[in-house]
Amino acid sequence: MNKCLLLLFLFKSSFQTQIIKNIELPSCRNCIYYKPYSLGEYTSDLSNCKKFGTKNILTDKITYDYADLCRRDEDKCGKEGKYFEEEKNVDLKILNHKIVQNIPWIIIVSFIVFIYLQ
Repeated sequence: MNKCLLLLFLFKSSFQTQIIKNIELPSCRNCIYYKPYSLGEYTSDLSNCKKFGTKNILTDKITYDYADLCRRDEDKCGKEGKYFEEEKNVDLKILNHKIVQNIPWIIIVSFIVFIYLQ
């Protein structure tokens, strides 16, 4: 009986201890400077950081750096996320991204419904 209790205790305690690397670091997805990739998921590797970029002096167009590269570069945000500023409305930002990402489907379905109702 004691062996069963000991095994049960060891089994249970092994699931309670988690070791997750970087758990204390802020996530780019929750930052005000995070600009999700418009053609992909909100957390795509192709997302940009609006804190860092390069301006084309002929066209005035700004090309933003990739968020993951900014986190790897200690001269920019670095692993610690030294320029991180929390986005207070991250859920609204994600919803907006999903709506914009699905606009073609929204237009197609609306057109079909409009035609059907005629």
